[in-house]
Amino acid sequence: MPVLIHSLSPDSFAGRPSAQSDSPEQCPPQWRERRTKVRARTLAWPIVWALLAFPVLFPTAARSQGSRTPDASRPEVLTVDEPTVFVSTVDVVTVPVTVLGPRGEYVSGLEKADFTILDNEAEQLIDSFEVAFLPISMVICIQSSGRVEKLLPDVRKTAIIFTDMVLGEFGEAALIAFDNRVRLMEDFTNDNKKIEKALKRITIGSDAVRLSDGVYEAIRLLVRRPSEHRKIIAVISESQENGSNIGLGETLRTAQLHDIMVYPIRLSTASARVTKWPKVNPDPIPPGVQARPVAPGQVATPTTLQQSRYDVTGNVIPVIIDLVRGAKNLIFSNPLELLAKGTGGRGYSPRTESGLQESIAAIGEDIRSQYLLTYRPNNLNEGGIFHRIKVKVNYRGLKVRSRPGYFHGPAPVFSGEPADPEETADR
Repeated sequence: MPVLIHSLSPDSFAGRPSAQSDSPEQCPPQWRERRTKVRARTLAWPIVWALLAFPVLFPTAARSQGSRTPDASRPEVLTVDEPTVFVSTVDVVTVPVTVLGPRGEYVSGLEKADFTILDNEAEQLIDSFEVAFLPISMVICIQSSGRVEKLLPDVRKTAIIFTDMVLGEFGEAALIAFDNRVRLMEDFTNDNKKIEKALKRITIGSDAVRLSDGVYEAIRLLVRRPSEHRKIIAVISESQENGSNIGLGETLRTAQLHDIMVYPIRLSTASARVTKWPKVNPDPIPPGVQARPVAPGQVATPTTLQQSRYDVTGNVIPVIIDLVRGAKNLIFSNPLELLAKGTGGRGYSPRTESGLQESIAAIGEDIRSQYLLTYRPNNLNEGGIFHRIKVKVNYRGLKVRSRPGYFHGPAPVFSGEPADPEETADR
């Protein structure tokens, strides 16, 4: 390696004092200033070298200060604990609204004057109105227990559908897997290749289904994303809850507080236990209606069959309100439905591989077809801690879907998040 040698001429020492005149009093002013600068540079070099050598000597510590994206071979296992709380106030309520026509088609072109909002039956003044074209931040939560092991190959093919059909050019997604563990497989990215690789890294755990913990950790990730982003959770799972540390009511309440919508795609245990998706026969029951078994001892007549059906879009609001209020020992058989309806999302139950992909594409269409309405409650301190929201449109034959309400009370503060009520004032 060539060495560069600087030669110094005698003129370089012009004005330099002799060794006998090295005291500050005897040094000329220009030399005292020069010597101070040299000493400062001399003292600075050890610090510079220490900073440059730190990443080499301590690579693990240096990497820990960078991105949260998990190592490919060691996904980050998340610890889910009960949050601390503080009392917050609600200033502005944001309501994403979906309007459907008589045949279930999305209705566009509506204006602000076409909507009416009731908060605990009190009419509200709509502050702002816009079509939902904001960037999307989404967390994809996937069940990874042994119960759905045979369905995971089909789930792993969905990365490009999420990025192209849901996120779009400016969206981003993170990936969480949950069984008896809750693992961050990939932090927020718009690269479908990274999401695809993260899907392939999912390993099978026990038969536990920590659904509530998985969704709660997704909320924890989303609250730190830009405030102008729509915040969405897509859950691909059975509709079961088993072993979570965070109750479903706490998770639902937190999602409502942070204006996060949940879109579940329900996996069938029966489908998961066969090698391929089952062949689908024409369903004689109308869309949106499911059949229950006839009661023992009854004959399957048209009347009893009609009585054995229940509308999956029935009134689950009382259960949602009880959950949000913190009621204990509630019994419910479909936690995914509660998460969807409690946040204004929509659930899907595909029976085929193509149906899974179509459900993901439908989530993107549903999000992009929404109207965003905001208002300032004029009755905030009336009617208890849960305020019911009802949105109407001034046209007959149209159906409206929105979140059922919001919780006005203590809000969770996540670790690393400042307990500042002003930061969570908008709901």
